[in-house]
Amino acid sequence: MTDAESAQAGRQPGRGARYLEIEATLRREISAGTYAVGARLPTEHELCERFTASRFTVRQALAGLREDGLIEARAGVGTIVVASRKRDAFVHKLSSIEELLQYPSETYRQPLRVDRIVASPELAMLLKCKVGQPWVHLKALRRTRSSQTPIAYFDIYVLPAYAGVLDRPNPEGAPVVRQIEEALGVRAAHAQIEIFVGHITPELAEPLMARQDDPALIIIRRYRGTDGAVFLVTYSVHPENRFSLNIEFERR
Repeated sequence: MTDAESAQAGRQPGRGARYLEIEATLRREISAGTYAVGARLPTEHELCERFTASRFTVRQALAGLREDGLIEARAGVGTIVVASRKRDAFVHKLSSIEELLQYPSETYRQPLRVDRIVASPELAMLLKCKVGQPWVHLKALRRTRSSQTPIAYFDIYVLPAYAGVLDRPNPEGAPVVRQIEEALGVRAAHAQIEIFVGHITPELAEPLMARQDDPALIIIRRYRGTDGAVFLVTYSVHPENRFSLNIEFERR
């Protein structure tokens, strides 16, 4: 049967849902980890043989998974699983380095807890400071105004001299660095950003409404003042498909 004939057959009574059955089966297998994130799906030919289906039907099934952000076709590699669940992401579009340091106004910060701490040897490595240095530690969630599901969890570490901004009204949901700059006139002269892939830890699964060990995008931002010292560090955990960075630069 040709692809054209298969397309016509797919519109006939009793045949129209076949690609949905295949899509649902593959979706369950991806969710269950049969095809883990980063794994390659079988080829179209292999899927045709497995499901006794035409290439047109298999392509329809894969298109549904692709539209939901579960798979991607990569040249020279094949079809790769990129997420285990349907994409429900908040896309942050950027056009400058400055915007990379901030979250847009559609989001806001929900404080969970504030503590005064001193840097342990392990924490000092993260904060790039001396062991025993005092910090104020804010635990918070970043939310959108249109969804009940948090897009990120934050550990925010700020020097005590600047921590007063955490008590100020923040109706626009501005990030702490912007609050410090605007309220205290302290300029972030240098910012270092680390982005890497991790997993949801047991203690973050519940507040993030995610599953333990799910993939997560982790971003560390360190801000230094004009004196070169770090005055603010944020450690954010974004569950898969909750948040993405779309960066566009125009050369002039």
